[in-house]
Amino acid sequence: MEQLQKRIEAVKERIEQAITHPYLCRYMNPRMIDEDRIAFSLSMLDAANIDRNIAEDYVFTMMLIQIALDTHDEVDEHEAMHLRQLTVLAGDLYSGLYYQFLANNHGMALIRLFAEAIKEINVQKIRLQRGNVDAIERFRCLGTIESALICKLAQYVNAENWSEFAYYFFSLKRLSDENKKEKAVADYVEHCKRKLNDLLHSQPMHEDMKGRLYHLLDQST
Repeated sequence: MEQLQKRIEAVKERIEQAITHPYLCRYMNPRMIDEDRIAFSLSMLDAANIDRNIAEDYVFTMMLIQIALDTHDEVDEHEAMHLRQLTVLAGDLYSGLYYQFLANNHGMALIRLFAEAIKEINVQKIRLQRGNVDAIERFRCLGTIESALICKLAQYVNAENWSEFAYYFFSLKRLSDENKKEKAVADYVEHCKRKLNDLLHSQPMHEDMKGRLYHLLDQST
């Protein structure tokens, strides 16, 4: 567990160094880096017998994309124009960093798969913005938005058996902050928990990742 946590911290530090820019730091809040995504992805890549250094490269680049997408989501039409422009440019910067790194180090195949994931994510975000989806479709949109990048990484390393796990884990994490008094939310949370409990024993994973999963299951009770 301690060894995985050290790797998570190393990837986080690498990301922070890559995205830190003095001008952006003056006007924007620090970027949130999701440790659960890093832990999940490292567990998956280790189970797929990917070299540790290469695995950390993949997770580093995937997280740059995630941060870019999250940053673009922060664009607020009610903010001053220069702040909106700065947020867009920051997201573009993070996207450029991931593309440059992969192009220089790991070829185009993973870039194409991540591009497919970004397209899927944007399609689902548009569907949600239009607002013409029922509760179940909304949850499915959220599940795709939250898991598409990891699912494409799983496809790249022939670990598709982790895709369903990623979908329900990050769906549950997203919904854990919602009002569970709403029946549709409560029912889907229970559905995700049942799926995760079924999948838990079929996936070899680090103890740290198991701990994160159990914590999420308890938190969602």
